[in-house]
Amino acid sequence: MKTITGNENKLIFAFPDKEVDCLSADGGVMAGLLDRSDITIAGDNNRVTMRFDSEDSAEELLTSGGFMLIVKGNGNEISIGKVIVRCSPILGMTGMKLIVGQLPGLGAGVSRTANGCRVSIGDRVVVNGATLYLQEDNSRLTVGDDSQISWGVDIWCTDAHTITNLDGEPINYAESIDIGRHVWIGKDVKIGKNVSIADNSIVGWGSIVTRRFDEPNVVIAGIPAKIVKRGVNWDRKAINKYLATR
Repeated sequence: MKTITGNENKLIFAFPDKEVDCLSADGGVMAGLLDRSDITIAGDNNRVTMRFDSEDSAEELLTSGGFMLIVKGNGNEISIGKVIVRCSPILGMTGMKLIVGQLPGLGAGVSRTANGCRVSIGDRVVVNGATLYLQEDNSRLTVGDDSQISWGVDIWCTDAHTITNLDGEPINYAESIDIGRHVWIGKDVKIGKNVSIADNSIVGWGSIVTRRFDEPNVVIAGIPAKIVKRGVNWDRKAINKYLATR
């Protein structure tokens, strides 16, 4: 169930014909829907905007049990487009968990916040089972329109702990993860900090992505991932249905 604490936070549900601030006195039906969601905001001056085609689509996403949003910190901005989130216990699909600040379940003795982070997830993004996590101040995560994320996927814009040189200076700062438009991320992929994946690309099963790939229309795969094929594109449809519509 939702937990909202702090000051000057905004949670906007944007529809084709209106925008509703669910935390205001005018939240109405959407405020009631929010009460049934798994959304936590703790801090000040955070802004979350979620776009929907209809109130029915908002209810489907927020109450199906597959969507979790946690924001702990100050001045964070989250923009989530018209996403499709899927759960299937049979296949192990767990939906979408977007977390800024503290991961749940770390115990009362652990307190982590992230401030000034930016998250932008585009429209028609399909998420079958992924955890998207930011922990460091001013870090950024983007996922472009029409992308597809399989399950068993971790997209972490942090190492969670500090690596230093021998003088004690941190050397593993997290800045951003940029996933382009129409990117297909395969099952059990892990994507680390300071990574980019260009438009129309594919990330193969079980890959670990640790660097930038700025060339579009490629397949990247392996541990660590590298380009294994160029000049490709992809379609959501299975091959038989794809051929029938050509």
